[in-house]
Amino acid sequence: MKRVICITGGMGSGKSSVCQLIADNGFPVYIADDRAKRLMHENTQVKESIKAEFGPGAYKNGELQRSFLAELIFADHTKRLALEAIVHPAVRADFEVWKSRQSNPIVFKESALVFEKGDESCDEVLCVWAEQDIRIQRIQLRNPDWTLSDIQARMSTQWTDEQRLKQAKFSVSNSGTLEELKERVDYFLSNVT
Repeated sequence: MKRVICITGGMGSGKSSVCQLIADNGFPVYIADDRAKRLMHENTQVKESIKAEFGPGAYKNGELQRSFLAELIFADHTKRLALEAIVHPAVRADFEVWKSRQSNPIVFKESALVFEKGDESCDEVLCVWAEQDIRIQRIQLRNPDWTLSDIQARMSTQWTDEQRLKQAKFSVSNSGTLEELKERVDYFLSNVT
């Protein structure tokens, strides 16, 4: 039986950086958001369900219209739940197949909504966190077309760092340099392996 350590944190906290550092140490890492995007592009059942729920505007020339969906789901909570009801079961099934193919006894799973969605695949949770102003700066750098209101709307759909830290078994601060983060991840790995 494999030990599953889930990695969570708010937008801009640095989950991707932590996942890359863990992968660089030879551990398999499943990136739920990337897999969800892939499933929305490639999985016929997921695509058809999205079209049925959100209309033909969800795809154009076979390509998912992410901005179209984002506008809908961040403006209407019920639309966000509808999309999650389509995508999350597909991601759960995909993760189980991926996990069964791994030889390492410890696997990592990145998932921003571990606690919000009650992810039962996690044996333990690592919370990556950073000061909110730093997180907002990072989000603005990678999404220059998003307004502060856009960012705050997306952040408001997630738990706060304080809520996640109370529930997580492990935590890594990412408000400093990449070198500091690497040292913290190395220390974390030395304590779980």
